[in-house]
Amino acid sequence: MKDQPLDMAISSGLACALTPSSIGDLFIGTEVLATRDEGMKEIYAAAICDRTLTDMGLHAAQAEGLPAQAGRFVSLPRILWRGEEKRRVATETGAMALDMESAAIGAMAGEHGIPFVVIRAASDLLDEDLPMDFNLFMDRADWLKGAWACASRPASLLGLRRMQTQMRTASQRISTVFNRFLDDVA
Repeated sequence: MKDQPLDMAISSGLACALTPSSIGDLFIGTEVLATRDEGMKEIYAAAICDRTLTDMGLHAAQAEGLPAQAGRFVSLPRILWRGEEKRRVATETGAMALDMESAAIGAMAGEHGIPFVVIRAASDLLDEDLPMDFNLFMDRADWLKGAWACASRPASLLGLRRMQTQMRTASQRISTVFNRFLDDVA
């Protein structure tokens, strides 16, 4: 980062909604909480988002006529795939959305004095169960378990198809808002 100074750091992509939302709704971060354990016993503030960038993200979404809200994110070390888990984390953290990366990106940005913001689109919803436990694909040793879980439950294939559609919608929305956001930044 010393050789190539950065003007800003953006954590962007897809997120799980922790508030009543629709697929593709945009979440603009004000702060990011994180946890070091899966039991949510140690929650800490990992990063504060730059207010100007947050406002610019909201403005870009509004200018494109896209639903957006600003608030707290939480980053977890694993994918929450059950609606009951998502509701518990929403209650415990007061976060509007979750992901796995924003805390690390925000912490690095803060360490180097780089303005930081989170801009993500909802790819799955608060009360929605994912078609399978995607954590099985996080560790190379568990890939066969994940493949077996998918192959042994044909209904999961329909769920994967649903997720593909949801991710496409969310990706289109995030691309649209970024076209406007980057125009505004320039």
